[in-house]
Amino acid sequence: MTPNRATSTASFVTGSLVNGLLLIGFLALARGCAEEEKPKSPMFKGRIEAGLPELTVVEAGVELIDVTNQTGIDFRHVNGAAGKKWLPETMGSGVGMFDFDGDGDLDLLFVQGGTWEEDAPQPTMKLYRNEGDWTFRDVTKGSGLEIPCYGMGCSIADYDADGDPDVFVTARGPDLLFRNDGGGKFTRVSGAGVPGSDAWSTGAAWFDADRDGDLDLIVVSYVKWSPGSDVHAELVAGVKAYTRPQNYEGDTPRLFLQEPDGSFRDTTAASGLSKTAEKGKSLSVCLDDFDGDGRIDVFVANDTVQNFLFLNQGEASFVDVAVKAGVGYDDTGRARAGMGMDVVDWRNDGKLAVAIGNFSEEMVSLYSVARGDPLIFRDDAGTARIGTATLAPLTFGLVMADADLDGWCDMVLANGHIEPSVSRLKKELSFAQTPQLFRNLKGKRFADVSRRTGPGLTRQIVGRGLAAGDLDGDGDLDFVATCNGGGAGGRPLVLRNDLKTNNRSLRLRLRQPGTRNPEALGAIVHAKTGPITQRRVVRTGGSYLSQSELTLTFGLGDNESAEVTIQWPNGQKDKRGPLKAGQHEITRRQ
Repeated sequence: MTPNRATSTASFVTGSLVNGLLLIGFLALARGCAEEEKPKSPMFKGRIEAGLPELTVVEAGVELIDVTNQTGIDFRHVNGAAGKKWLPETMGSGVGMFDFDGDGDLDLLFVQGGTWEEDAPQPTMKLYRNEGDWTFRDVTKGSGLEIPCYGMGCSIADYDADGDPDVFVTARGPDLLFRNDGGGKFTRVSGAGVPGSDAWSTGAAWFDADRDGDLDLIVVSYVKWSPGSDVHAELVAGVKAYTRPQNYEGDTPRLFLQEPDGSFRDTTAASGLSKTAEKGKSLSVCLDDFDGDGRIDVFVANDTVQNFLFLNQGEASFVDVAVKAGVGYDDTGRARAGMGMDVVDWRNDGKLAVAIGNFSEEMVSLYSVARGDPLIFRDDAGTARIGTATLAPLTFGLVMADADLDGWCDMVLANGHIEPSVSRLKKELSFAQTPQLFRNLKGKRFADVSRRTGPGLTRQIVGRGLAAGDLDGDGDLDFVATCNGGGAGGRPLVLRNDLKTNNRSLRLRLRQPGTRNPEALGAIVHAKTGPITQRRVVRTGGSYLSQSELTLTFGLGDNESAEVTIQWPNGQKDKRGPLKAGQHEITRRQ
């Protein structure tokens, strides 16, 4: 039987090891633990830090400036909340960063929710063209994207290999696929052979699952919910609250293989994705080659049931090894509320780590490869010093990116609760919450520098999606977080990154012209500067319901160049360099 989440109490004592139990009294009502759950034993075997203060002040290295008001972005997320407290209202939505018009800069797509009144006018997603100088123009009207749906997230890639990026939108059924026809025009692709389903889809990612050269699509789903099956729950007597996912049946990830004619075939059953011991209650999906065999594998973060780590066995066949690898549950054998996630080599030692945002009073998970077997992980959240600072927030969006360009991946979090009345039960918790930035201290640990980045991270939002990309073309990464319509008016948060150092970056855009995967999705790139070797993957998916840019950013610190090794999706290896700091487009040699 799958272990359940704990209902217990946490107590931290400065200067000593943790001697308390995890506080989840609210979770038993709002997200919850089954009534038969037992108290948790002392947590994490001493690996969570004891809340010790920093011995020295760690500077942020960046200032994050809230430029939302000056951008002209007037998007407001609508979740339809009108007192019924229906579960989908809490979950959306995502944002996509991509160059839809091919002018060289990043544009923004905000996925929209909707209302529950069928006869009422419905809002639609919004597409904003980057006009430069931190101004964006709404170009949704006439784009073809103005089709109402109760949207969740997006995954964006040139699936038809015609030179421009196409858009897949996940929704509380049905999903939508839009073909980019150029000139700012999109056409909804419908009929037989279109990927997606009528399920409640959340995360999605494009990749070449069967290594036949074209792009396939994996779509993960949350729970089987409908207005008729909604379960009544209360936090305060007589007042309905958002219920927990345990009250609903889960669903399975779905795999759609692209055929030579551009249509798609549902191969979920044959792929093995539906044969997991526990049906998924999935919110995000991230891709990487975990076992180093040249095939892209799939990690799925699940809410209150075990996570999935699907190893690609070839021919689009997958096997789940999450429990054996130590990433299915936490250290005490209990499932957490996995939200957004990312996979990165944060220690620059050639070993992967999986970072997952979790519910309030569940710290962010940081499953790092232990020594030896690349498929044996341990949760390093405590030793990496992100445990205490991430315990109270509810983390949805999560991006690992080198914010200060020093050569080490930092962690950015978009936080926000699901229950507006949570502070009535626990005054230390809040509905709207501030984002966070953790600076990577050369692979040894992280430091919470959120309060040293200027006022940008002081705005409280009901954070959901999070994406990273160079929106102003200055070489560093900027960030956009979405806000659920239940708070702060549903306005996004746009953060400009102003470096406080002279660090440089190497930005690589990979191209494979003449192939069915022109953006080189699945390519693995190593950049070496002195003793440091960084690793990145060209991929969609990750974070929460959102898409970051496909261009890879490597921080060089004060170095002027880097040696680059590229493993292309077909396995071909290519060495380039030294490449000087700046932007480079690299084309695969045929």
